[in-house]
Amino acid sequence: MACSQHSEGKDFCAFLSAKFRHILENIDIALMSSVDGLHNHGMQFNIYWLWNGMHAIKERNYLMPALQSDAKTLRSDIKISAALLLCGGVNAVNIAKLAPVVPVLRLEFGLSLSQMGLLASLFSVLILLTGVIIAGFVRVIGAKRIILTALSVSAFGTILSLAGSNYTALLIGRVIEGISLITVMLTAPALLATHTSLKRRGIIMGVWGGFMPFGNAAVFLSAPVLVAIGSWQAVWMAGLLATLLVGMMTYLIVPPDIMSRKSVFDRKIIIQAIRLPILSLLGLSFAAHSLTYQSLLQFMPVFSHELGGLSLGFASGIAALFCIFNFCGNVLSGQMLQKGIAPSVIGIVTGCLSALCLTALSYFSGSVLIFIPMLMLMGFLIGWLPPVCFYMVGKQTADPSHIPVYNAWMFQIQAMGMLCGPLLIGNIVENTQDWSLGIMTLIPFCILISIFCFSFRVLKKTL
Repeated sequence: MACSQHSEGKDFCAFLSAKFRHILENIDIALMSSVDGLHNHGMQFNIYWLWNGMHAIKERNYLMPALQSDAKTLRSDIKISAALLLCGGVNAVNIAKLAPVVPVLRLEFGLSLSQMGLLASLFSVLILLTGVIIAGFVRVIGAKRIILTALSVSAFGTILSLAGSNYTALLIGRVIEGISLITVMLTAPALLATHTSLKRRGIIMGVWGGFMPFGNAAVFLSAPVLVAIGSWQAVWMAGLLATLLVGMMTYLIVPPDIMSRKSVFDRKIIIQAIRLPILSLLGLSFAAHSLTYQSLLQFMPVFSHELGGLSLGFASGIAALFCIFNFCGNVLSGQMLQKGIAPSVIGIVTGCLSALCLTALSYFSGSVLIFIPMLMLMGFLIGWLPPVCFYMVGKQTADPSHIPVYNAWMFQIQAMGMLCGPLLIGNIVENTQDWSLGIMTLIPFCILISIFCFSFRVLKKTL
């Protein structure tokens, strides 16, 4: 009944509007034919101006709520994206904080490059072993609760390393910090998919995909000052404080979980993820990427110092600049995705150009003026892949609660690259004393990125 009355009211208003316009047209004809046409034409103009102005105000009143809603959504997207970027960033700080203090730790504990490679890689062990299991509990506990718990666990790992102040304590602390890293990597994309606008998803995932270089750049920029103040312990303490602050910010900004929670661990979703070949191909391409990125990053201050004769402080600055370029590459990749460029094309180009860049790095390793710009270009290019992987995982399901499990399976495969990269390069350089050869070893893995991305392009066409 109410709908019928509303419809009749709209019809009546339309009838009055048509009659009023008809009257105005008659007035216009009469005024134009009068003796004082010029003056009266001005009067007619004023009447029409009033009529059109009324309609403009009416249209504006219709549009304003939509515009205000979009602006509110944009503000919310920015706040949530920034909070989750910082969650990933502090974990990236905890992972990368080892690289700028490698010379200090080697001197203090008498460590070899192989031992440093193990210390650099160890955080990925639990990612390799427990990723899918942790993701399964996200659906039981809730993504926000899990991510806050992960930050608390990370803080505990840092405290343990500081309390022990020996090589064994550092190893254990790295393993615990790895739990936090995998948890944040699994839950943040699900939270972004749940609480942010779909129309900005490509850009948002591009920014989120840059959490690793974002945090890496922060630690490389601050580490020389912190080491001068309090050796490696000051770097660990800064990471601890940053973790606690970001945890409080996440608690205040990220909305509560709205996806339905499961009362039991859901094995079916895990089996479903394992059976999706696209996720395995994404994991393999991401593994090749992480092997290359982590190998370069963890030893960058050392080989920049030894190859280029740079001071360790300046070498840390070069590593920070590498991370900034890498972050810019992530953002550009997100924009390319937003514009509709095929993810597989971005991945194929990433692998090919990165292989060429590493070839140039190996050949010109003796020339600082060429080596450093090529290193920055390498950082920029290799940054194109992470947003592609996060974006493609999100495309495999319409249910945001599935994303942590899908990401987990991809990350469990990716962790092989994170684990093997620094160990491989550390052993090669230790045995050959040749950093150029170590860099050349990474070229086949860049080619594999292109092959895997081409494979999921072919797979998509056959499905």
